[in-house]
Amino acid sequence: MTHILCTPAMRTIAATTYGEVVRRPLYFILLGTFSAGLFLSKFLTLFSFYQEMNLVREMGVATLIFWGFIITAVLSGVVVTQELEDRTAVTLLSKPLRRHEFLLGKFAGLLLSLVPGLLILGCVLLLTLWTMALPHLPFRDADLMRDVDGGASPFASTWSVVWHAFLRTQGSSVFSGVLLAFLNAAILAAVAVSLSAFFPVVVSVSATAFVFVLGNLSGYMLASLERLGWPALDFAGRLVSYLLPNLGYFNLQSHFSEGTILSIRYLGLASLYAVLYVGAVFLVACSLFEKREVR
Repeated sequence: MTHILCTPAMRTIAATTYGEVVRRPLYFILLGTFSAGLFLSKFLTLFSFYQEMNLVREMGVATLIFWGFIITAVLSGVVVTQELEDRTAVTLLSKPLRRHEFLLGKFAGLLLSLVPGLLILGCVLLLTLWTMALPHLPFRDADLMRDVDGGASPFASTWSVVWHAFLRTQGSSVFSGVLLAFLNAAILAAVAVSLSAFFPVVVSVSATAFVFVLGNLSGYMLASLERLGWPALDFAGRLVSYLLPNLGYFNLQSHFSEGTILSIRYLGLASLYAVLYVGAVFLVACSLFEKREVR
């Protein structure tokens, strides 16, 4: 099973796609712009009545998710559709390369290219929260002297304050945000790569954006249809909600605005949902791509 999902050909395509994506100027332009926006967001919350860190954390996680969507939607068409239109894929597929290896390799390379960007944005968000929290951390000379007299080093005493007053809460929230943004991007990347294998760039990008919007609003739309009391619309809404990814599982703005620490169980279930949905998307996409005539 491992050999099927990670063949040498797939690894080669994934590495090539990764290099192609991260070397594009658009990647660094968007990464620099979003990083600057994250760091400067603390100046937008000066009059938020002591909710500055909550607002910055909420906007920061939303920024991570939106950056993943932009990179996925825009560059998926470039790395897949362009090769099909330029007939580069014809040369690749004429070699001993299976079609599912081509799609899965493209997906893996695109997904791996998101990792350094999300990590950088996560570090920028954590740094921004640190600069806001530092003046309010409970560093007291009396506590430091008591710990030193008790045999602890000044570094250990300082680290204990940083850990309990900042990293345990803010660090956990940022880590959860990065992980959920990655899972959200994984689902969108699977959808975008699959669509790019069959449609032009404009259509695949538009459809991916459509999935992103509806995936985040599906819960609200389903609740609205249920309140109308029309069985046909209710059935259609439920059918669409089952077919579309429920991206609301990864976009928990209320939790991040309140600083709630997400449980390991929830993160594990969200990861399982993403893996199953990505698997279902590629099961359909690879089956159809096997039958498509590439010329």
